[in-house]
Amino acid sequence: ENGVETQTVYKVKEGKYLERHLQYNYTHDEKGRVSAKEILKWNQDNSRFEKQYCLNFSYTDNEVNVEYVAWNNKIGDYTDVKAKAVYQTNEQGVNYTAYNWDKKENAWNLTVGQDNRFTL
Repeated sequence: ENGVETQTVYKVKEGKYLERHLQYNYTHDEKGRVSAKEILKWNQDNSRFEKQYCLNFSYTDNEVNVEYVAWNNKIGDYTDVKAKAVYQTNEQGVNYTAYNWDKKENAWNLTVGQDNRFTL
């Protein structure tokens, strides 16, 4: 079912105290797959979780795309696209391709290419 699942990550402080560290908010699509993973970091100064970045997932028959988008405080939204990864399944296994966003060129730059194959 669609909805948001929240998980909180704690750090151990001084060997005996739990301290808030990260919060993950997972959004799921109509097929139950993760469509977004939002990462927030605990700010001790104001005692709140603050948005850091989001991983957006999109799916096709043989491909999963994961886009890394940073939080933009000025705009108040996830607008600063940083990178993306493409996982593509085929008869040999899984191909992994990674890209970084080049703001100046307004284009994706390949960082990891097609020779990266994994067998499942």
